[in-house]
Amino acid sequence: MSAACGAWVRNPTSARSIASDVVATEEGDIWHAAVQQLAADGTITALVRELALQSQLVARDGSHWMLRVERESLNQPVARERLRVALESVGHASQITVEVGVVSDSPARRNAVAAAERQQAAEEIVRNDPFVQSMVRDFGARIVPGSIQPVQNASSI
Repeated sequence: MSAACGAWVRNPTSARSIASDVVATEEGDIWHAAVQQLAADGTITALVRELALQSQLVARDGSHWMLRVERESLNQPVARERLRVALESVGHASQITVEVGVVSDSPARRNAVAAAERQQAAEEIVRNDPFVQSMVRDFGARIVPGSIQPVQNASSI
């Protein structure tokens, strides 16, 4: 809560709390970039895209990549095959294996951290704006909780 704006309410899910759930790895960097590329190109959609976003690249052995996903419902044979074909089409793995287990570094988690950081930055900009501060101070204006939205980045998923 800001001292200058008594009505300010912070989102309970901060970038710091989300980031503590992500354990970044080298494989995670590679996987995130690959998934971002496939999603941006429209190569993967629907369930295949969700499988890719929610999974973690656990290991790479040449052309074989081992993925882990937390929900069995995402681990469908058709989705796995479509993901394998998409990865192979851009020069990545020609074989993938998907296991079910705990995920600590997925593109979805990384995207959530980035979104929370953008939200916090937008809130800071508004809170620290001299005009907003003068409106709060001089006229009793309030920042409506949930009304601040960061500018959407066209490259985000």
